[in-house]
Amino acid sequence: MFLSDYTPQVVTLLSALTIVGQVIALGLLALVLQRSSRVEQSISNWIVRHSVLLMLIVALVATGGSLFFSEIAGWTPCKLCWLQRIFMYPQVILLAVALWRKERSIAWYILALSIIGIIFSIVNYGEQVQAHLNPLPLGGSLKPCDASGVSCAGTEIKFAFGYVTIPLMAATAFLMNGLTSLLVLMSGNKLETVKG
Repeated sequence: MFLSDYTPQVVTLLSALTIVGQVIALGLLALVLQRSSRVEQSISNWIVRHSVLLMLIVALVATGGSLFFSEIAGWTPCKLCWLQRIFMYPQVILLAVALWRKERSIAWYILALSIIGIIFSIVNYGEQVQAHLNPLPLGGSLKPCDASGVSCAGTEIKFAFGYVTIPLMAATAFLMNGLTSLLVLMSGNKLETVKG
């Protein structure tokens, strides 16, 4: 059995992780917007203390998933998917070095990469939704992504769980890392090294 035979299971797993990530992102957004209670402050402090490791895990899963889709499942990434990769892949290296050096000052760089990456993800996802909602007459359909014929529509992910696609997976990862970075920067400890 080849690894590509597990593609449907990997799609389901990554789609489910995307939904979990979106719930976590909502929690992070709540913490960024308001940290008034003792419980919220405690959760926020825990996230800030472990922020580099948490963001590294998100970046590793996103990078691993995209590599699985292109190198094992055989799905050719479109131009917008490549642009999203350009802003996710460096996060793995930057966060690994920051974890090794026990630094949270990496938050500025991760925030910048995540903001740009999420913009490409949202544009890509918007194209997919538009193509899904506005099919061309006589059985044709709009092809999102790349005019050269490479399209996310050619993957087996057809709105998993009703709405999850590869660009939405990427947008969720960028959102999680962006909000975590923002939480670190708001904590006022951005230049303090990670303890223990």
